[in-house]
Amino acid sequence: MKAKLVDVFSAERFGGNGLTIFPEADGLSTGEMQAITREMRQFESLFVFRQGAEFAARIFTLEEELDFAGHPLLGLAYHLHEAFGDRDRHEWRVRLNRRTVELTSAWRDGRFTATMAQGRPDFLRTLTRDEAGEVYAALGLGADERRNYPAEVVSTGLPYLILPVSGGLERIEFRVPDLSPLLAWHGAKFVYVLDVQGLEGRTWDNRGRVEDVATGSAAGPAAAYLHKHGLVLGKTLSIAQGRFVGRPSRIEVELVIDGMELADVRVSGDVIKVADLAFAA
Repeated sequence: MKAKLVDVFSAERFGGNGLTIFPEADGLSTGEMQAITREMRQFESLFVFRQGAEFAARIFTLEEELDFAGHPLLGLAYHLHEAFGDRDRHEWRVRLNRRTVELTSAWRDGRFTATMAQGRPDFLRTLTRDEAGEVYAALGLGADERRNYPAEVVSTGLPYLILPVSGGLERIEFRVPDLSPLLAWHGAKFVYVLDVQGLEGRTWDNRGRVEDVATGSAAGPAAAYLHKHGLVLGKTLSIAQGRFVGRPSRIEVELVIDGMELADVRVSGDVIKVADLAFAA
């Protein structure tokens, strides 16, 4: 079985968010894909299926399958370009469990960049001050870190609770064994703690055991949140992540405005190949 190891949101090897891509996943069961992902010990792995001229993909974390994610799809754009591309720039359509995503891949000046159109963001719920206080407390954050902006659940495919802070990212400490029940109550899958001044974020699995290096699926909702509250100027921004796990990353976001409405959020990042791998059958 072949695999490809790439780093996403970095132009240099051993930076950004690592991803293992399995380009020939036909015949693998759900259980086998989950077991392989756990064996790789990365935040996510991606499995690719060729269906005629089209492509499909399934994404797994260490704990479960996801219907949508960011950095695996940008890494997939690299694989598709390398395996099937014949020019500097390509567009791809990839079917996931519940939606089809559009990807763009491009080589320019020796660097590879992948872009994903995440679509129009959905603002699903605004937490009250008391409700938000429970989440801050669960992460060990006090009044000094809170901002006078609401915590909101925003989705471009995966619902994140955007928790705004003013600095203090280094002081986060899980005070609950599992955030899942609290987040589910508000309709969120994960929390994304966002420094709204420094434009830097952090997120984890809901038990706080594994911190994600760079989260493309959260960058879209985070950028939409910043736009809604007038916290960014212009239509492009760069979000930092990964500093606390020794893999600094940069996630580029473009906001597409149609009239007065935010019509699309496009998330981009550099991708670089680390290795081609082969596993015993």
